[in-house]
Amino acid sequence: MMNRTAFIKFGGTNSFLLHSLSSFQFATHTASLHSNVSSLIHKITNLNDALKLFDEMSHRQPLPSVVKFNQLLTVVNKMKHFSSSLDLFKQMCSLGVPLDKYSISIAIKCCCQLHRTKDGFALLGCCFRRAISPNVYIYNALLDGLVLEGRTLEAEMLFKKLIKKKLCEPDVVMYSTMIKGLCKFGNNVTAIALLRLMEQKHCEPSNVTYNTIIDSLCKDKMIDDAFKLFKEMVYDKRILPDVITYTSLICGLCNMGRWDEASKMLNKGVPTLSQGWAGAPHEKIFFSVIFCKKF
Repeated sequence: MMNRTAFIKFGGTNSFLLHSLSSFQFATHTASLHSNVSSLIHKITNLNDALKLFDEMSHRQPLPSVVKFNQLLTVVNKMKHFSSSLDLFKQMCSLGVPLDKYSISIAIKCCCQLHRTKDGFALLGCCFRRAISPNVYIYNALLDGLVLEGRTLEAEMLFKKLIKKKLCEPDVVMYSTMIKGLCKFGNNVTAIALLRLMEQKHCEPSNVTYNTIIDSLCKDKMIDDAFKLFKEMVYDKRILPDVITYTSLICGLCNMGRWDEASKMLNKGVPTLSQGWAGAPHEKIFFSVIFCKKF
């Protein structure tokens, strides 16, 4: 009887140990798979690599986490394969991958870059139905989509709604997107007013923000105003200009027939904030000057 009891106890303990060992091995195996996925994502160099990895991930049990799928979609987006990224997102939905705000923001960006902003807003509705609170990245993508489609008035209405209802706090990307939309139609006065609003809201503009307005002013032959903004950018805000800044200014001077000033600026090279003017002009600036002279 004692032997029987001992056997039963031993059998129970052994069963428990086997179950624990099995659970541990499963967890270790799952962690290993997820780590392997991350490693493979970092090695992707082209679309075919991405599609093959997605196919492999979709056949794994259990499925990798939504974070891994999001990382893969991000890589495809960076390669600007927006249609393919959107197809992969649809497959994620079919697989039952639990979507989050990052998955949806990636899909919305794809729609907007493909000039399908209407579909982007449909996905925004999907956010609300899933009780997912849209973030600034989602609204940035939608605003950019409206601007790309030339629907600046609608973009402006959405932007004002976001601020009025405090749906999100605009960041430098959002302000710069709106400024790009305004400059696209030569609305430089409102664009500069929005730049001043950024300052009031303690949102630091970037060189992209300044470059957009400077380029627009140059194209509208408001070259003196462009240089005022350039000086503000460099000396007041301590923002380093780049080749885009100088291409706009030099081409603007050329279009105004101010060849001597353009030549002086070109010959000085590209300045740095700490060292003054240094280096050689970028080839893009040379080509811009040649284009201005030709036409």
